[in-house]
Amino acid sequence: MASVGYGYTRAQVICLGTDYAINLKKRSNDSKSLLLQWFYGLMGRWPELKLRRPRGLSQLRATATSEESINKYFSQLEAVLDKYDLKSSPELIYNVDEKGINLTHSSPQIVGSADEVPIEICPEKSSTVTVLGCGNALGQKIPPFFIFPGSRMRDDLLDGSTVGTFGTVSETGWSSTDIFQRWLTGHFMKYAKVGGNKKTLLLYDGHRSHITPHLIDYAVDQGIILFVLPPHTSHVLQPMDVGCFGPFTKIFSSECRKWQRSNSGTVNRYSVCSLACKAYGISLSASNLHSAFRKCGIYPFDPTAIDK
Repeated sequence: MASVGYGYTRAQVICLGTDYAINLKKRSNDSKSLLLQWFYGLMGRWPELKLRRPRGLSQLRATATSEESINKYFSQLEAVLDKYDLKSSPELIYNVDEKGINLTHSSPQIVGSADEVPIEICPEKSSTVTVLGCGNALGQKIPPFFIFPGSRMRDDLLDGSTVGTFGTVSETGWSSTDIFQRWLTGHFMKYAKVGGNKKTLLLYDGHRSHITPHLIDYAVDQGIILFVLPPHTSHVLQPMDVGCFGPFTKIFSSECRKWQRSNSGTVNRYSVCSLACKAYGISLSASNLHSAFRKCGIYPFDPTAIDK
């Protein structure tokens, strides 16, 4: 994780070790965290590990090293694709990403009087709803998974949703380790092509890098390869960002304006799901997914597809 920009601190390693010990049933859930003594014992057993202060990766540095980083990524990706014979199996290559939906959507230019500044009706208080979007290189999408801000999930939050849509709540409306685990073990497993003689590759960015030992073991048992994308490269390497979430934002904003004209009100968390589902269905179309995976050089595998 340190080599791809998402390293763990000493305290985080101790927490990770505690979680793993609980997962192995060597400690109970209510027991205290492992001690600093355990950390130094770990470092002593693994001399190739060292506690070091990382270098900050500035915008200029990221730009200067992007080609090196991308070449390393494609080398690692090709090794995985060759090892598990996935270069000819687009139905087994998935990408998942999260998209924050701000209810105060951006306003386009509109036609109005030359003498007056036009007005856009929008909510007084902004809140964020997150959607986890996922699709494969064959062009098949996983139904959307929504995360609403709040403490209790209500059925009416999913009113107007498309078939297969699921939702949950978090305090902020953003994803978390527990929610990502629920998405993978429940939602993804329900709709993805997992199992059989071949592995399933799941590409995702580092925002979900702090996953639990339990989830890693679960993925291994189910034949899922969790592959973390390099930092600062999602705009060129992540299919959801490259070809799907851009159209999603534009379509969602358009649907919001149509809804507001018809309902004489502002979009809230009870109406956002039906509007976002419409945008999701169009933006994660088979043609958009095909194009996104192709532009990212994933399928067909082609490192030269990235515009230098």
